[in-house]
Amino acid sequence: MRLLLNRMKTVFYTTAAALFLLGVLAVLDRDNDFSLTQRENVHKFGATYMTMNNPFFEVINETIRATVESNGDILITRDPALDAVRQTQQIYDLIDEGVEAIFIAPVDFEKIIPAVEYGRKKGIKIIFVDTEIYDESLADCIVVSDNYHAGVLCAEYLLQKKTEGKILIFEHPTTKSSNDRVEGFADTIEGNGNFEITGRRDYAGQLEIAMPLMIDELKKGTDFDVVFSINDVGALGVMAALKDYGRLEDISVLGVDGAPEAKAMIKEKIMLATSAQYPSEIGQNAVDQLYNMMEDRPVEKKIKVSVNLISEENIDGFSTKGWQ
Repeated sequence: MRLLLNRMKTVFYTTAAALFLLGVLAVLDRDNDFSLTQRENVHKFGATYMTMNNPFFEVINETIRATVESNGDILITRDPALDAVRQTQQIYDLIDEGVEAIFIAPVDFEKIIPAVEYGRKKGIKIIFVDTEIYDESLADCIVVSDNYHAGVLCAEYLLQKKTEGKILIFEHPTTKSSNDRVEGFADTIEGNGNFEITGRRDYAGQLEIAMPLMIDELKKGTDFDVVFSINDVGALGVMAALKDYGRLEDISVLGVDGAPEAKAMIKEKIMLATSAQYPSEIGQNAVDQLYNMMEDRPVEKKIKVSVNLISEENIDGFSTKGWQ
């Protein structure tokens, strides 16, 4: 019995010592728990783009997310699905969720102004991507493609390839990026009497709207032989309608984006050209400037990312399997 008691005492004291040691280590670990510190200091950001139905915005968002999450922070992304009222509410909701910054590609640059102004009063950093608003004082940072030049490049190439043309423009006039592209295109052909803009159609930047609009033009017998679309999604919808009506070979189609599908169409000599954007570069610039703000480093207020024309002359230098 005595032997058994001695063994029990030994086990008791050994266990007590072990528990004491574990307690000391726990305190030390807690004081040096960097993962806990990181969780306590985590930053939360928001994003709301025009629509996540466009792969272009998916690339921007995933580029931003990769950097945010690599820093142990959180990105909350919302999809307004081209509804300006919904996007406005999403901005308010993100502010209520405690985000410190919001990346925005406006559905309608005027309708979101009250929400943006509210966010700025709350100290929220506002970063516009892809498109901007006319009052740049509402932005902490703006990162966009050189949208005016994108329109210029398409028009210049059209003037090289054709001696005359009647042009339909497919646009999204509630976004400044669309307006800048159309302005660059129109300014470039202005004064050339051999080219005429015969109509402008609002398709909200969506393939499923561009296609029926193009069908309507074909049914009406509208006289045109060129289509300039402010993005490649619209250009693809236009080409689908033209194919159904046996007019694809008769019409020159130009777009903006450099989407993989558009590059494939250029390679097959179906589409004339596209002004290529660089969504990964837009996203990376935007998130880099955000962290500059967070860490009190110098911030570039406005960044214009260069665009390049892709046509049959240089298509072999671009991959059709992804974005550039």
